[in-house]
Amino acid sequence: MYYNKIIGKCGEDEAVKYLESKGYIILFRNYITYQGEIDIIAKDKQEYVFIEVKTRSTRNFGTPAESVKSIKKNHIIKSSEYYIYKNKLENKLIRYDVIEVYLKGRNSFINHIKNIF
Repeated sequence: MYYNKIIGKCGEDEAVKYLESKGYIILFRNYITYQGEIDIIAKDKQEYVFIEVKTRSTRNFGTPAESVKSIKKNHIIKSSEYYIYKNKLENKLIRYDVIEVYLKGRNSFINHIKNIF
């Protein structure tokens, strides 16, 4: 379990570096509500982006995005609705992305899937 937390943190760090290199503004990391957690909330130009980061060191169990099941999607949506309400963003553009991070030694590969749900 501890190993998974380390892998997840490394993946999120890589995702943040990637997003910043693409011009995104990181608003929050690990935004927690009673509904669940959003790994990254960012702004891409005029769009607010709620991002789930999934990190793997192997593809033995499918792609990282495949592990974002409907229950997790619902938690992200409910948490984002709270964020939108709390920050008065009801009339703003939003989207939901998944960033897959593949770690291999000291190297990483990122697959950014926009508008996944």
